[in-house]
Amino acid sequence: MLLPLARHMTASDIQRELCVANGTAKAHVRHVYQKLGIHTRNELFAMVDEVRRG
Repeated sequence: MLLPLARHMTASDIQRELCVANGTAKAHVRHVYQKLGIHTRNELFAMVDEVRRG
């Protein structure tokens, strides 16, 4: 689930790609955010950029 988010996919994009309900996709996104200790997409993108820079 993290890779689609890192590719700037929305919950709706993920829903269509994985053939799951929108609520399921949103729940998975919430769980990823919780595990990473973040609250927004911008925080996620900043974290991904930091990891990519090494």
